[in-house]
Amino acid sequence: MKILSACFGLLLAALVAGCGGSSAPSEAPVGVTVSPGDGRVEVRFTQEPGLQYWVFYAPGDTVSFPDSMNTPGYRSVRSATSPALITGLVNGQQYAFAVGASRDGSKVGPTSAPVTAVARPAGDLWSPASLPTGVQLNALFFDGTRFLGVGAAGAILISEDGLTWSAASSGTTQELHAIAFVNSRYIAVGAGGTVLTSLDRTTWTPRVSGTTETLRAVGGLGSVAVAAGDNGALLISVDTSVWGAVASGTQASLRAIGGTTERLVVAGAGGILLTHLSRDLGSWQPLLSGTTSTLNGVAASGARFVAVGDGGTVLTSTDGLAWSALALAPGASLQALTWGSRFVAVAADGGALLSSDGLAWTRVATGASGGLGGVAFGLGRYLASGAGGALFSAF
Repeated sequence: MKILSACFGLLLAALVAGCGGSSAPSEAPVGVTVSPGDGRVEVRFTQEPGLQYWVFYAPGDTVSFPDSMNTPGYRSVRSATSPALITGLVNGQQYAFAVGASRDGSKVGPTSAPVTAVARPAGDLWSPASLPTGVQLNALFFDGTRFLGVGAAGAILISEDGLTWSAASSGTTQELHAIAFVNSRYIAVGAGGTVLTSLDRTTWTPRVSGTTETLRAVGGLGSVAVAAGDNGALLISVDTSVWGAVASGTQASLRAIGGTTERLVVAGAGGILLTHLSRDLGSWQPLLSGTTSTLNGVAASGARFVAVGDGGTVLTSTDGLAWSALALAPGASLQALTWGSRFVAVAADGGALLSSDGLAWTRVATGASGGLGGVAFGLGRYLASGAGGALFSAF
């Protein structure tokens, strides 16, 4: 019993997989490198047969095992394979990484020298990606595990990594303009009042929307879904199956929906901004935007709402109710907006604007030769889609 107790204590303190067995490797793993990303890093190392690998990491400039086990923020990854993706990191924080190995249940041998990296927001450096030939996506969406895109001729695409895409059958040839996930269902909307819903991303069911207006935006608050479109069309649904019209108070084309878990904002032509008076989304009120520019995108970080539109217009708000325009130099029309680890807006000239706080913005080139109209964030990357089937990615 004393031998077993001693062995169990050693397992907890020193990550020993068992008492006895094979001897630990005598040398540290080699070829250890780290590549920083958005809230993550990729750790690479040389693997040898018969060894099990561990990645140890902690905030700061050094880490080792077992000396760093009491360091605040210390973590370890067992049975790691190269490349090992480490997520949940704080952007702007330096971390140190080291790799160790064990053999057939032995304790961990020497760890590699620490290598440091600083996680940083994506969006600065863009590179071309690809879509299936002949497909153009108008909007992109990330559901927590997969990217989805909708576009011309009823196209619906799904991707696990934002690089390789497969098609789902939408059952329509109508152009689709927006996609969201509300009340445990995916909703895609588009031309002619098209509304499609799906439980699994792949099987889509058409719904009666009650309108023939082109629907250009979709979102939700809690379990209530809302779609918006041309001539002030504003629809809601409590189950995503049955839809009904509510008064928007405008004939303007409504082009974007965004916000927080507490407040949605609808934006559109002529600088129109609307928000709901109650959580059932049955009644809406206009807001003073201070602009007559068409607004094409709305997003919120939790602390700040942002709306973007024609002529490079950027509006901000701390509550979604009172809005003010930023004094930015005129630029290409901003067609879509998302929040990931920062705000990213994509433009009609193929460029993008970046902001960590919604107030200070930086223009970057994406490499797109035509306009970009869709943008989404997931898996540590931004994706932007545009004319001619263009797709660009930024880690």
